Amino acid sequence: MKFGFGGADSIAPSFAEKRIQKPFSLTFQPVGLGKIAYLINAGKIDSHELITMKTLKDTGAIGKQIEDGVRLMGRGAEKIKWPIHLEVSRVTVRAKEAVEAAGGSVRKVYYNKLGLRALLKPEWFEKKGRLLPRAARPPPKQKDKVDSIGRLPAPTKPIPFFTEEGAVASSSA
Repeated sequence: MKFGFGGADSIAPSFAEKRIQKPFSLTFQPVGLGKIAYLINAGKIDSHELITMKTLKDTGAIGKQIEDGVRLMGRGAEKIKWPIHLEVSRVTVRAKEAVEAAGGSVRKVYYNKLGLRALLKPEWFEKKGRLLPRAARPPPKQKDKVDSIGRLPAPTKPIPFFTEEGAVASSSA
């Protein structure tokens, strides 16, 4: 063993072993279609109403700690046999195809941290004597990942999707 200066080398591995979090990374709560189908069959969720992140939280489909939103996963996609309308933060391709094959729709909505709090806990704002905040626009890097801006207070009916072709056809008529 060679003696001498070596202190700088011994501290280097401790920094490399720590997992470095990306400062702008987003954390979504996953929820599978199988769990949503189970809750609809149990009568906890009404399939004729719009299913929002608040509905999923209130029925226990996801945990109470929602950091940046909800990601809809395709697990249990074969259990969806009826049309459902969902508003979530992110959705996988398999989940979107399964819901649309059953005649439903999935809308990817954007809520910032304050908007998500207003969606999930509107009573907090009432208790403090504050107004609900206005919905925020998504940052430029996330604009292509969302279909619309979230609505406050929580909506109960789905809003129709407008495609570019449908908007052009209606404006020229």
